[in-house]
Amino acid sequence: MGVLIKKSMLDKMGEVIAMLPSSDIKETIDKTIKSKADKFAIIEALFQKICAKKYSDETMSFFLNGWKMTHLKMLPIYGVSCRLNILGMECSDEKKKLSYLESSAFNAQTSHEDLGIGFDAISHGRLYDEFAFSLTKSDEWKLSKYDIQKANNFSQWVYRGMLLKSIPYALCINMISEFYNHAEYAYAYETFKYSMSSFYGIEGKALEDAIRYIDVHNEYETEIHHFMAVIHAIEKYEEASGEKVDTSTMAEVIVTYVDSITEALEAIAQKFD
Repeated sequence: MGVLIKKSMLDKMGEVIAMLPSSDIKETIDKTIKSKADKFAIIEALFQKICAKKYSDETMSFFLNGWKMTHLKMLPIYGVSCRLNILGMECSDEKKKLSYLESSAFNAQTSHEDLGIGFDAISHGRLYDEFAFSLTKSDEWKLSKYDIQKANNFSQWVYRGMLLKSIPYALCINMISEFYNHAEYAYAYETFKYSMSSFYGIEGKALEDAIRYIDVHNEYETEIHHFMAVIHAIEKYEEASGEKVDTSTMAEVIVTYVDSITEALEAIAQKFD
């Protein structure tokens, strides 16, 4: 029997979407996310499976390697902000220039905590390493032999989408990643807290430290703030460019993101059979 989670991933996403004022964007996000309910149920079952017992270090290394590839998007986020900066610096209209640069700044906010800005320069990458070490007592999980191709494919889709696709497409990737992450981290926190306590013998302060990578996204509602920052980035981009972000593009990005990350997590979970 797994751990009982009070709120599903869909519930957690709904909480974030509810914060938005009525708009075509809100309606599109809500409708598209609900259409992927079956995928979120699959992802929840995968986390339950991974946290159902103590697995070998080798098996956990596949998870740790693959899961990291689906997160920590600091580089492509920086790339989008660079693209917006270029548009701003090349714009002769001062009002539009400012809107482009503000869009860049809002987008960049989504990596502040990841980099450790305001948190004593302790990056989320470092916290992930500490989380991984608590489970395997080594850094071997970083070796390429533990690569999960589907997870790598997802990471490449994110990177190329944010650097090579249109700015609206890139911002939509960042947007969906934030409210998806809010839900996934909330679910992962409960399952890993149970697993690390029940099967790894990690308790008290040691457990708090070990699971901090996941917990910081919940404790400070990090992903919610990031989601709203991307919404503001989209609004500022629309002001600067004079065009609305197409809701069909938004729906396409959400569907592709959810389908691709589900495939990545399913490939990881196969190592636990």
